[in-house]
Amino acid sequence: MVNVIFCGFGEDMDKRVIAKEGDLLLRVAQNNGVIIPTECKDGMCGSCAVKVEELDGELVDTGFKSEVDPDGWDKDKYTTYMEDKELDTLVEMGAISKKEAESAQQYAQQTPIRLACQCIIKGSLLVKPFE
Repeated sequence: MVNVIFCGFGEDMDKRVIAKEGDLLLRVAQNNGVIIPTECKDGMCGSCAVKVEELDGELVDTGFKSEVDPDGWDKDKYTTYMEDKELDTLVEMGAISKKEAESAQQYAQQTPIRLACQCIIKGSLLVKPFE
């Protein structure tokens, strides 16, 4: 079980919930009354984009700067495979760069922006709306 903290989604939706590793972020949000806009629910439209930050005990705001190291693998981050369609959608939206997408794929690490319908929870997360 891991912590998922939703912040900035509105009154009564900012909360910490307990989730199972391997569960889908969008499902966890919906099951706990957190509204994340969705249209296709298939990773193609980008309507459910959120900012995510891996938590390791302390809540630190990094400004959601990319933590994907294009020149090496960060051993302190848990591995997260991202589907090509999610990465392509995020690049098309301008949420991440093509280089960030390539690095995320190469090093199996998530980008700071994810699609909630595609994000499988691997550890504790801070989740904020993407604007």
